[in-house]
Amino acid sequence: MLQSTTPQVDAAPQPTQERESGVLAPLKVPVFRQIWVANLFGNLGTWAQSVAVAWVITASHASAIMVAMVQVASAAPLVVLSIATGVLADNYDKRKIMLVGQVVEMAGAIFLTTLAFMGTLDPTLLILAVLWISLGSAITVPAWQSAVGEQVPHRMVSSAVLLNGVNYNVARAVGPAIGGLMLSVLAPSWVFLVNTLSYVGLLAALWYWQRDIPVRTLPPEGIREGVVAAMRFTWNSTVTRLAMLRSFMFGFTASVIWALLPLVARERPDGSAALYGYMLGTLGVGAILGSVLVPVLRRLLGSSRLISVAAMTLAVMLVLLAYGGSLAVVMPALGVSGACWIAALTEYNANVQLLVPDWVKGRALALYQTALYAGLAIGSFLWGHLAETMSVSGAILCAAITMGVTSLLAYHSQFPQLDTGSVKLVKRASGFSPEIVFDHERGDVVMAIEYVVAAENASEFMALADDLRHLRQRNGVRYWGLYRDVRDGELWREVLLIESWLQHLRMLDRMTLADKALIDRARALHRGPDLPKVTISVAYDSIPHASDAT
Repeated sequence: MLQSTTPQVDAAPQPTQERESGVLAPLKVPVFRQIWVANLFGNLGTWAQSVAVAWVITASHASAIMVAMVQVASAAPLVVLSIATGVLADNYDKRKIMLVGQVVEMAGAIFLTTLAFMGTLDPTLLILAVLWISLGSAITVPAWQSAVGEQVPHRMVSSAVLLNGVNYNVARAVGPAIGGLMLSVLAPSWVFLVNTLSYVGLLAALWYWQRDIPVRTLPPEGIREGVVAAMRFTWNSTVTRLAMLRSFMFGFTASVIWALLPLVARERPDGSAALYGYMLGTLGVGAILGSVLVPVLRRLLGSSRLISVAAMTLAVMLVLLAYGGSLAVVMPALGVSGACWIAALTEYNANVQLLVPDWVKGRALALYQTALYAGLAIGSFLWGHLAETMSVSGAILCAAITMGVTSLLAYHSQFPQLDTGSVKLVKRASGFSPEIVFDHERGDVVMAIEYVVAAENASEFMALADDLRHLRQRNGVRYWGLYRDVRDGELWREVLLIESWLQHLRMLDRMTLADKALIDRARALHRGPDLPKVTISVAYDSIPHASDAT
């Protein structure tokens, strides 16, 4: 049975398009603009609510660990569930998933508002309500992140990611101030009500988004199958592994700001809910100003160096936050910290958006978010515990030292400089029809590709082995091996073990232009007028017995 392992391409690859230079260009796209504006109001409500939540729990004289547990509750669902919801985002209508997630979030906000108006809101119920709202976020985020590329042209994705970061940080600058002002004249329940109402606009924008749903030739992946495919891809993907590792360490150390800032505000002689809101607002203003510099710094330093410089600068700012004393020192330090925060997170997100193929983008972004929020959750708990045993300043200093050391260690770990057009999927030609009857969802498939390689090209062929292995395993192969015939030194066999025929078809559908280019390099070393010989076999247990067929 003969078949080329390289899908046929219907058209020549298009030249790579550069990142859009205009940061505001995505706002010219109506769909992105409508969702962006609605999301801004939603984020304003969320940040106003965050001030009320933090102040309610600190005013109840809860312990430092209970204060930090608010951050843990907001991050835990994203850590536990994002990979599963990422599978859904890659296989189903992202718009519907986002709508479901927003409805769950709004229900949690209604629960929190009701408890507040009834006067029954204690720290435990408050953390439970935050957990409920975060569950909706866990459903929404992977679909939300991966849908950016469907709202704007590919060349604008990096700018769209940055604008979403600006959106978040504009809300973080203004929302806490709104929350602080409302708390100075109204009860927290009214702040919670404003946040609940802020979901209406975003639900409407998503409802009226007319999304073009891609045509699928294969059935959706199940949760288990999708998670396994994502783990296999991540293990063989430099981009995703690096984004997860570095974002985890960044979130772990930077979480000290979000976990302990309420205590920093409370311990000051002039501590109040308004001061805490102003501190959060300063972080947001710094992030907004920093977003203007991100494109310039990216061109000067490169993406990976920009992340490292942002982390090192943030470590210095944490020391000033811990021991600066005067607000004249603390507030500028918070502003620079906000700029460092958006610079690092924008680059993590943009690299995954641009350098990961569409078939796994939702899961790759989910894994990156999982690593980030795992760092935030674990770090928040640790710094809260240290603040109780040492002091708030001592815990922040420990976080600053940890961030400085990890930034230096990761300084030389860089994202690969890939051609962003190379991750586009190629179109697979119609495959042949198997001549035997078997269960397409059961039993292993073995594919063997025979290359005839001249002795003088053997070293060059072997040099491709690791890249071929990562390519095959990244796209769904369970086992990969390259063997040389003991009798004929010019005969090489590439052997692939795949879980099922359906997974074999998925593997072909996941082929990108970069994958095809690598396979073509291997095929170019094959000697002879014909393509490499390919044999495909299915496991005996997927073939029905004669009695069953009868």
